[in-house]
Amino acid sequence: MENLTYQINDKEHSVSIKESPVFQHGKDEILSSKETDITYTQDWYSEGFTEVDFLNEEEFKSLQEGLSTSISKIISKDLAIDTEGFSLESYHKFVKTDTDHFKIVSKTRDLFATDFNFPITKLYKRLSELVGFELTDINTQTNDKVHIIVRINRPGSNDFNPPHKDIYEGVDKKSIIFKFLNFWIPIAGVTNKSALPLAPESHRLNENEIVRTFDGGTMQGNKYRVRTIKSWARESKLMRSAVKYGQVLMFSGHLIHGLAVNEETDKTRVALEFRLFKKEK
Repeated sequence: MENLTYQINDKEHSVSIKESPVFQHGKDEILSSKETDITYTQDWYSEGFTEVDFLNEEEFKSLQEGLSTSISKIISKDLAIDTEGFSLESYHKFVKTDTDHFKIVSKTRDLFATDFNFPITKLYKRLSELVGFELTDINTQTNDKVHIIVRINRPGSNDFNPPHKDIYEGVDKKSIIFKFLNFWIPIAGVTNKSALPLAPESHRLNENEIVRTFDGGTMQGNKYRVRTIKSWARESKLMRSAVKYGQVLMFSGHLIHGLAVNEETDKTRVALEFRLFKKEK
């Protein structure tokens, strides 16, 4: 078996898993609970995710323009490319090779709030109000400060992670379930052909219904730290989030998501992604 087939909004997508680690069923346990999942008390917990209004038009425009300027500067400095006429959706017309793209994303996937020309940390307070408790970008179980990732996904590319759960690395390596909430903010090129796919209610499945790798993953020739999930409850169906500009997609760290294939033919998709933790009192 060197290929897997998934359905995204009922459309089939076949991907190579050549040289992938072995796939196995999980243990007889449900990892999401009141003690392990900080979304447990949310009224959207049953689905595992929600899309809510978050930024007004002026704020969204400021964030979008700030990110466009920052990425344009990186392209100009690191690749010596003339970025006149640059926009986030046209990124692929300026960064044309995988080698150059990897140089850019090596800079954009490990950012902190201070790297933005936008008051990112002020948004944490608003997100705290949305969920009803104070959030922090410090992992309260390790005291590490977490990164903010600018996801850049070129049309027709392999710029995506396999279907996965964010909690698995901690579970497999340290037998720790890190308690956080995921946030995904659409910035540019986000449509019903490029938005993040999710598996609703998958966070509530017993692990023995999930077939996955236990030490990273390989898909389309790329190696990943995240564990690749082959199937859940004997299915492999995902649905794209309907999140709109100015909204934020919030989802449980236990929810299966990924395989964000960009089916647009001429639009790069850009999104802001980060996780926050419940601040200990």
